[in-house]
Amino acid sequence: MKKRIISLSLAAGVIVLAFGIFTLMPSRRMEAKILDEGQSALLVEVMNAQVGTISQTVSATGRLKAVDRYEIFAQVDGQLKASARNFREGKLYRKGQLMLEIDRREFEMSLLAQKSDFITQVTAVLPDLKVDYPAAYPLWKAYLQKVDVHRSLPALPESQSEQEQFFLTGKGIYTSFYNVKSGEEKLSKYSIYAPFNGVVTSADAEAGTAVRTGTVMGTFISSDQFELEVTVPMQYLHQIKLGTEAQLSSTELKGSWKGKVVRIGGAIDQQSQSVKVFIQTSGKDLKEGMFLKAEMQSKPFENAVSVPRKMLNAEGKVFVVKNGRLQLQAVEVLAKEGDMVVVSGLSAGTPLLKTVIKSAYEGMKVSVKQ
Repeated sequence: MKKRIISLSLAAGVIVLAFGIFTLMPSRRMEAKILDEGQSALLVEVMNAQVGTISQTVSATGRLKAVDRYEIFAQVDGQLKASARNFREGKLYRKGQLMLEIDRREFEMSLLAQKSDFITQVTAVLPDLKVDYPAAYPLWKAYLQKVDVHRSLPALPESQSEQEQFFLTGKGIYTSFYNVKSGEEKLSKYSIYAPFNGVVTSADAEAGTAVRTGTVMGTFISSDQFELEVTVPMQYLHQIKLGTEAQLSSTELKGSWKGKVVRIGGAIDQQSQSVKVFIQTSGKDLKEGMFLKAEMQSKPFENAVSVPRKMLNAEGKVFVVKNGRLQLQAVEVLAKEGDMVVVSGLSAGTPLLKTVIKSAYEGMKVSVKQ
């Protein structure tokens, strides 16, 4: 019974306290209003929103690499000839110019013997063709007259019938022909020609050295086209597209070069949250391995305003001045760069609070500094 009386007393006290607070709230509001009206307006600075088209520059630094890069290695066995004396680091070659040559005399003699055997086989089947396949005889006779052991074999005549093809296959004509063609292809590998205009960046070839298939003899790169590999933070990725132009510069060399984005990496670096961007360029004085700074113009933002980042609160709103009081206005953040942020959603000429006020609140009285 005693506990019940105590509980009822506490409940009654809570009700009385709540009623007292409720009755005091209007008077508190009135006091705050009177106090606010009594306070002088705080002098602040504003900036008028300048709405327009804004372009951002995305900067990144990377290392230059050649677009075309060949590791030169031997595809046949033999001894390097005197041409290897000129194959040195820094040596320039034009497209189609002989760079290295391997002694091919022994293999060349073997190939000539194969061609002679092939001619003998074709000569041996001509009498049978004349009797059994008279329509094919003049074609093969004319073909035989065109064959020169010192030149590449011409293409075989087209078979006139399936029986003729079976006959020639049984005589080993096709097998001998393709063996010779394989030898001709291998013979071409004894001479190595420049596949494009370029420069030797490493050389391991010595004249007179015996090489085997797979022996690395050097590296040859193009001196005409280069790619700059840079990393761009994810926040700028939506602003860079294939074909975006870039201005390239070096801290070590004077001048600048133009480039264009040709590839964008498909993976995000988990640690830096950045993406690889590849910029193709060309120009005088460019060398593989040098570092360049790239400045890329992003896609312009329409009806946007650039404001200091400090003016934006955590909720993505800014203070504007209206009728002598502060008001919060929501904006859309389009991009961030350093201490500035590009936003949309503001009308031209809107006065934005420029002064940093820690205790600023909506409805606060302010006076604009002239």
